[in-house]
Amino acid sequence: MSHKPQVIAICGGSGSGKSTLAHKFVGGAIVSTDSFYKDIEDLTAFTDGKPDFDHHSAVDLDACAKACQTLAKGVDVMVPVYDIKTCKRVGSQIIPASPKNIVVVEGIFAFHSPISEIATLKIFIDTPIDQRMARRLRRDVERGRSTLETIAWSLNVEANYARYIEPMRDKADLILMGDEIKFS
Repeated sequence: MSHKPQVIAICGGSGSGKSTLAHKFVGGAIVSTDSFYKDIEDLTAFTDGKPDFDHHSAVDLDACAKACQTLAKGVDVMVPVYDIKTCKRVGSQIIPASPKNIVVVEGIFAFHSPISEIATLKIFIDTPIDQRMARRLRRDVERGRSTLETIAWSLNVEANYARYIEPMRDKADLILMGDEIKFS
């Protein structure tokens, strides 16, 4: 029996639990907006010259939405592999289509256009700042960043959360409290 395709968008701050929740959709095809980051030299810079990773222009959202639409049609897609340490795309990988016709797209940009227009359900994860920071620290250190580098960057991340991500909360169909999402 064929199911109507569902595109579930999960948005929230860095370290809010988006990826953890996405993987709870067993049998779903999971797409991360992080895979579609542009190479560092292609990013818009702040006035201090540092790249702005938290602005939606840092990601190819059109390609991400197209990948989600292709998966929703039951077709496997090739997506970029982005290396957080070098801030560059380093290859590609196949995401197999879901036999259940469920596509879960997660990331801080999951509610931005054109993804928001194809989403059949939008979930925002509202997580307290201290938990987001602790989760981000653990995750980024595991990915090869130093503790000091992660803490220093967190000031920027939280300022941009208030500017770019928290306003997306109003687009949600469902708001979950991120302190309830457990890492295993």
